[in-house]
Amino acid sequence: MILVVLTMRHVTGRPSADSQVDGARMLALLPRQWDKDFRQAGGFIAIRINTDETVSPAHIRAQVVAILANPEVSRWRLVSCETLTPRTGEPKGGLQAITVPHILQNAEWN
Repeated sequence: MILVVLTMRHVTGRPSADSQVDGARMLALLPRQWDKDFRQAGGFIAIRINTDETVSPAHIRAQVVAILANPEVSRWRLVSCETLTPRTGEPKGGLQAITVPHILQNAEWN
């Protein structure tokens, strides 16, 4: 599984009253088989996409750039495309893992 978080900003750089509607439009234009969700805050739209490993982050980015050329959502530009990977396996370098008390801070995505 691959997890990609895309962040878009209005081309004017100012918050838009249409960000909720535009975010829903972007989701509708993305492939149906992708598991996706979006949030908007502070003039940004963030879309989280979960796909299988056969889809590359470059493909996801290209798909979103093509969608942003669409007249309905062309007021937005892609500002970041981050791939998040799950933690698997042992710590690298043979280092011992240190147990640290968990601080209860949860991002809105979790």
